[in-house]
Amino acid sequence: MKILLLLPWETDYMAYRDKFSTKLTYAPLTLTALAAMVPPELNAQIDICDEMVQSFSYETTYDVVALSFVTSSAVRAYKIAKTFREKGSHVIFGGYHTSFMPDEAAQHADTIIVGPAERAFPQFLRDFANKVPQSKYEMRGIVPDDCVIPRRDLLPKKGYLNVPCVVANRGCPNRCEFCAISALNEPCKRPVSAVIDEITSLNTKRLLFFDPNFFYDKSYALELMDGLKRLKVQWGCNATVQTAFDKDLVETAQKSGCAGVLFGLESLNRDTMLAARKNFNDPKQYKQAIDIMHAHGISVNGCFMLGFDYDTKESLLTLPEQVEYLGVNIVRYAILTPVPGSELYNRLNDEGRIITTDWAKYTQNKAVFQPKNMTPQELEEVYQKIWRTSYKLGKILKRANNAPLGNRVILLGANLGFKYVSTNVGK
Repeated sequence: MKILLLLPWETDYMAYRDKFSTKLTYAPLTLTALAAMVPPELNAQIDICDEMVQSFSYETTYDVVALSFVTSSAVRAYKIAKTFREKGSHVIFGGYHTSFMPDEAAQHADTIIVGPAERAFPQFLRDFANKVPQSKYEMRGIVPDDCVIPRRDLLPKKGYLNVPCVVANRGCPNRCEFCAISALNEPCKRPVSAVIDEITSLNTKRLLFFDPNFFYDKSYALELMDGLKRLKVQWGCNATVQTAFDKDLVETAQKSGCAGVLFGLESLNRDTMLAARKNFNDPKQYKQAIDIMHAHGISVNGCFMLGFDYDTKESLLTLPEQVEYLGVNIVRYAILTPVPGSELYNRLNDEGRIITTDWAKYTQNKAVFQPKNMTPQELEEVYQKIWRTSYKLGKILKRANNAPLGNRVILLGANLGFKYVSTNVGK
């Protein structure tokens, strides 16, 4: 059996990212994890292709072509699927967009997987080998024994940061209105010993956890960080602002080698956070939380979304100066994007505010809905201006200098990389 595992990207989005992808992009785990799920008894030949850094040929004959994709890549995925199906390949879809828009996706594929793939994908491949593939697989209730070690040996040698990524617990208990993570990924804590063994096998001194909310299960996080201490690695993760106010977690993180966290700050308006059901984010605490992390040698990547119902052009344009006051070491902005499957999409759709279902525009740098206090075009213009203002050279140098001493060179490089983003947004 010959299998192609494919991560598609829209051409316009690739053009927006490819100039700096090698400086800012971590290797995705989707394809390598799928490769590890292939039953060994099938003796399959596996090719993988992340279109951001690789290419594939329609001239190569594959028995199975598996595509996993998010909403912004759906149109591209459908085009690829059409060509491979015409050439006789069996096309199977999975990922976020397929799981939340199964009826649409099923029109373009022979088989779809709804939800996690750990059980469904191997079952499909066995069924395919026995000539009885089903049109739909939905096998939830993933347990730690279902988790796989990604086949990182299949990754290209160039195109990504030389920092491996690991998942310990992919779940998140929060139900933020704009987020679809919790709807697809159930909490699934891998045994700490298995996570530590995987990291040890990577022979690395730096890594990133892809867990959406690393610290939410405190006892598990403490146990995992205790194991990380012995490895003497530097690591980063995603976290909520409230983590900073848990002394045990922050001190243990510092001792275990935590070098940076990404905080989803989202907005400086408390009413916005309450409306989005992210009420554990209190903007009045942001500065103190960031200062606490810095005091423990941990840098902060602060992320904001633009276009909430309480946002105005005037309030958004003050963000660069307010971000400078907060002291984050990297700042990232995105236009609020109501992805299918999120409660935000359902609400805005019910209100008649979704202005396009051209999925290729759902890239987080286009306005695909009608904001309350400005036009979609004005939101895009504000977004572009904020990026460029925040990434003026003086602000970059200040953010890097504010970083904990050991992280300054790396953060200066990351900020300079994002400066390229600021010059390309909206193009």
